[in-house]
Amino acid sequence: MIKHSFNTAMESFKTDFNKIKGIEFPSHRKTHTGIGKTFEDLIGVVENNNLLVDYHGHIELKAQRQFTGSMLTLFTKTPEPKGVINLLVEEYGTPDEKHPKYNILHSTVSALDFNTYKGTYGFKLEVNYGEQKVYILVKNLQTEAVVNRTAYFTFDTLKEIVDTKCKNIAYINAKNREHDGQEYFIFDKATMLSGLTFDKFIKLVESGVIKFDFRVGIYRSGTKIGKPHDHGSAFRIGKNNINLAFNMEVLD
Repeated sequence: MIKHSFNTAMESFKTDFNKIKGIEFPSHRKTHTGIGKTFEDLIGVVENNNLLVDYHGHIELKAQRQFTGSMLTLFTKTPEPKGVINLLVEEYGTPDEKHPKYNILHSTVSALDFNTYKGTYGFKLEVNYGEQKVYILVKNLQTEAVVNRTAYFTFDTLKEIVDTKCKNIAYINAKNREHDGQEYFIFDKATMLSGLTFDKFIKLVESGVIKFDFRVGIYRSGTKIGKPHDHGSAFRIGKNNINLAFNMEVLD
């Protein structure tokens, strides 16, 4: 396997991006993840769900529809200990509309204050420097008591991810349209994001700039129907705050 330097990887990425820039392509997948799958296929990247950095071991790829949402996913991560997210969904989630005997949990959580989830519970992040963990707290909004503090992320785990997956990010914007049930993309802008350290990441979590999103639904068919399905619970940042976390350079 050829090992690339960062500079070589950057030049290669610019070449690959410019080959497809401004050209319309059909989505390679029908779900919301089609944009990332399509872009990676076009520049020859094999999809991965581990700590390997997407492009030549140096550049993480983030593709987003131009007018969708206000948040950028930094990385997906399920809290520890193993299985705790399923317990949170079971205890504090809300019934799925089509399968009401099973719970789902979709909520954006900040370290600034408890949110309000369906008027019953509140979630909040707690940065604990003594224990070197980021906890997810759950509060009963009726009694104002914190009723759960079992889910957490260790600093060591978060640092490993930030130092690898967030070191250099190519943030790609695409115009999209749909026709006869088929989505199409035009990848027209790439911005390099760099300079996010773990210390900066933790401070931005603590200040509420970086948030955590629960995105846990259920399998709606097949042998796993009704079982929890994490669609990508993740640490995310608002698009208008990206400059607080990263140095930004638009690629020509």
